[in-house]
Amino acid sequence: MKIKYSLAVALSHEADLLIMDEPTSGLDPVFRRELLDLLADMIQDETRSIIFSTHITTDLERIADYITFIHQGKLVFNEAKDDVLERYTIVKGDTSLLDSDIRKHFIGIRETAVGFEALSDHKAEAEQLFGRFALLQRPTLEDLIYFTAKGGRKYA
Repeated sequence: MKIKYSLAVALSHEADLLIMDEPTSGLDPVFRRELLDLLADMIQDETRSIIFSTHITTDLERIADYITFIHQGKLVFNEAKDDVLERYTIVKGDTSLLDSDIRKHFIGIRETAVGFEALSDHKAEAEQLFGRFALLQRPTLEDLIYFTAKGGRKYA
């Protein structure tokens, strides 16, 4: 109840900018969805902005226009969510497709007994490299975080 009360107080001021840290953490699914709907409605007129930090990537996919991803203190990207999700791709295929040169094209790779799954930040390049030999899919924000953390690529 404390969380709901705190949110009600914060939202009642009709501020032009809200800064929230993990606003949906600990909320039941029904109230969480209602809060996200409320936040989405607030930013529709484009005179208000909401900045929030969260580990719940489905919340971001639901309402965010722009995403800033910081990994180990380094900026990975700061841009429109749709642009990010269009640039990256998940490649799924047989491990026989992987060699040391191909591995360099990926941010992170997960290998299993039945194949591999990897993240590339160059969708067009991945399409050229793998063509019909692998399955390419649009990643989720969770995929981006997982493969970035697993991959060990250094960011400036």
